[in-house]
Amino acid sequence: MSRRLAAVAALLLLAGCSRPSQDDGRLAALPIDPASVTVSGLSAGANMAVQFHVAYSALVQGAGLVAGAPYYCAANSMADALGRCMKGDEEIPVGDLVGLTSQLALDDAVDPIAELAQDRVWIFHGANDPYVAPPVADALEAYYQALVNPANVARVEHPRAGHNFPSANTAAKACEGSEPPFVGNCGFDGAAALLGHLYGKLRPGRAPERGELTEFDQGPYARASGSAALSKRGWIFVPKTCRGGGKPHCRLHVVFHGCKQGASLVGREFILESGFLEAAAGNDTVLLFPQIEASYQPLNPMGCWDWWGYEGESYAVKAGPQMAAVRLMIGDLLGEPRG
Repeated sequence: MSRRLAAVAALLLLAGCSRPSQDDGRLAALPIDPASVTVSGLSAGANMAVQFHVAYSALVQGAGLVAGAPYYCAANSMADALGRCMKGDEEIPVGDLVGLTSQLALDDAVDPIAELAQDRVWIFHGANDPYVAPPVADALEAYYQALVNPANVARVEHPRAGHNFPSANTAAKACEGSEPPFVGNCGFDGAAALLGHLYGKLRPGRAPERGELTEFDQGPYARASGSAALSKRGWIFVPKTCRGGGKPHCRLHVVFHGCKQGASLVGREFILESGFLEAAAGNDTVLLFPQIEASYQPLNPMGCWDWWGYEGESYAVKAGPQMAAVRLMIGDLLGEPRG
């Protein structure tokens, strides 16, 4: 590992914080199998999904990543985030990032890397993506192949897709496009393909009316984690089959939106057009859509998840404010007690 990344590992460890205390107004527990938790995201959301997967790999069993970069690619630097992690204008040091991950695991800042070995990873990149260059997707694939059984890593390189989430929704924007809400009509059901790789063969999708999409209060999680960037409200989709108690039988998939893709900028467009609701309704899958506020500060006018450090140096480890906030949301859905 380079001296720079070794120093970063020490800084991240020192930036740790205690487990947030309990608060009122939290998400209610649902009959979710704790071994079913997976994550996904587009662009900044994909990078957040990578961070969350690596940090909490003992809990998270897989990740679906659209236009994403390797763990800690930005190295707490806006310049690196915009440069090597998007434009691919310099080589991404995959070996160093793998070494950093290992060191952070040894320091207990993230879960043991052995927890990643049998996870499943789905990577998507569009050939017409003007923002994330192919070498970045190559580096993401190489990073995961170093830590995960390569047979469990799938990659789709779409010949027409721009910077968007691929959908079979004919009402979505053009597949080649790259504009909000960043859902492209590519004749390809990305949500079903992603979830199918993470969970195995799916049943056919069902109408979203077979479940309920509702807002929830993110305030308790912002206060408990110390994050100032969370929106007041997040979204959750619960299939009718996952209401009430009983034996845990449902899955939980967390979707991290991309920049300019959150509800504060596009409302529910991404959620409704992506195809996630249909796939989830037919497969007993609860969907959590946590949200970041677009007007948080000058460093984040597009409402991006923190993958370069605008909320502090601990952003990529378990102690990171946004990381801790989403982990608490999941814990409440699983009915975990708070210590």
